[in-house]
Amino acid sequence: MRSFLSISPIILAAGDSSRMGYPKALLPIGEDTFLTRILKIIRKVGLASPTIILGRSAGIIQPGIKDWATNVRINSDPSRGQLSSIQLGLSSLHSSAQAAMIWPVDQPAISEDLVRSLAQVFVQSQSLIAFPKYADKRGHPAIFHRALFREFMDTPLAEGPKNILLRHEKNTAVLPTVEVATVQDIDTPAEYKSLTGKSIEDALARKFPKK
Repeated sequence: MRSFLSISPIILAAGDSSRMGYPKALLPIGEDTFLTRILKIIRKVGLASPTIILGRSAGIIQPGIKDWATNVRINSDPSRGQLSSIQLGLSSLHSSAQAAMIWPVDQPAISEDLVRSLAQVFVQSQSLIAFPKYADKRGHPAIFHRALFREFMDTPLAEGPKNILLRHEKNTAVLPTVEVATVQDIDTPAEYKSLTGKSIEDALARKFPKK
């Protein structure tokens, strides 16, 4: 039976953040970091404990989430692309997981209400996929039924998951939304300032003041 607890989030945070110049998972957003903001929403909505995929910055990210109930996995070569992290996350899920919610860490401004509504759409439907749609763009997070896990695992890394979405378009539930955050990646210092109103330097100086 589908339920919120049967949906296991996979947070993708393995990238090198080369354009940002600082690990995106640790960037401040309000009182939180990108990663802890997402973790708080997952907990409030009542989803299963998340799996977090980290990369070369794992050593400085993990201390900030040591008090959270999470399953951390390390992608040793995130340059292989996002699908490599998704495959690692799916292979780490408990057998009780009926679905996976894929959520990139660089999309931290998605609201709790949207995530709850998306989970509700998936639980109440017989769809294999559920995602938000802003204007004509597919957004995140996206939920995939366990029946599709093998397709993800068998897909070549160079191909990515796009063809999976296309193959199962008729079994997809779409949640229309006005939240631009569902399609807005925060990848650069300019995009971070547009989101928060602060430069990265000012935000980090406030969060980690010099003693």
